[in-house]
Amino acid sequence: MARVRMAGQGDAGTLTQMRCAFLEELGQALPDGFADHLRAWVEAAFADGRLLCWMAEQDGKILGCAAVNPYAHLPSAGYPAGVGWYLLNVYVKPAHRRGGVAGSLLTAIGSAAREQGIDMLSLHSTEPAWKMYERYGFRPSMDAMSMALATG
Repeated sequence: MARVRMAGQGDAGTLTQMRCAFLEELGQALPDGFADHLRAWVEAAFADGRLLCWMAEQDGKILGCAAVNPYAHLPSAGYPAGVGWYLLNVYVKPAHRRGGVAGSLLTAIGSAAREQGIDMLSLHSTEPAWKMYERYGFRPSMDAMSMALATG
């Protein structure tokens, strides 16, 4: 069984590798230098609390990871404390999929969020993963929209 732990600065390289693998599986062509840029971002985000990450490991090998970006939200009925976590980069290495690794990560993150009084966990997902997220309490939201501002 995989053990889930919080990641730290020493895991920035592993998280970078897993994020790049995740993006490439989604069909993104990563430009030259992207991994170096990402690693610098991850290191800075770990340092200032913009990124929290959990790693699933077994026998000293990382099987998967999941991260959250904490965010402030104007308090409302759904956000009484005014704090949410955006879940991203839930990634399990292909050889370890369908073995409960993602579920262990989601359980650990849900527990941590409850302990810290987080109002909401939100995410974007590929359609094949919807049923898994629904098993852990996530529900579809039809009120979200986005506007891409980045060029290139």
